[in-house]
Amino acid sequence: MANYSANTRTNYFSVTDEAAFRRIIASCIGSDDSITVFEQSDGSGKFGFGCYGQILGVLINEDDPDSPDYDAFCYDLQGVLAEDDAIIITEVGNEKLRYLTGYCTVITKNEIRGVDVCDTAMALARDMLDNPAFTTQMDY
Repeated sequence: MANYSANTRTNYFSVTDEAAFRRIIASCIGSDDSITVFEQSDGSGKFGFGCYGQILGVLINEDDPDSPDYDAFCYDLQGVLAEDDAIIITEVGNEKLRYLTGYCTVITKNEIRGVDVCDTAMALARDMLDNPAFTTQMDY
């Protein structure tokens, strides 16, 4: 049996409160690694973050270390994100060659949405084939 292996990284984005942003990241739990903050080298004051593994989220119950909440993490980030910017959290992973995954969470000041690369590719194939019933197996 193989284990799922992932890597997670964001784009660079602006925050309204750097100290609060760093506290959010410091309180976040990764599956395999701590979350690392990156600062854009051009002096723009933009940040990114990433880790080896998945981002599990922030603890919503300090008494239960097995209760990280990804949605709460995203809402926390939304609170410090600059008005006209977006955080795009990209996770790519695999379990040997049985399946490959790609998922992005997009956070703006007003909305949080996710997109799965396989679902998007399937929709594109249906459109290109002009066949709304097209399906295929993408993992094995």
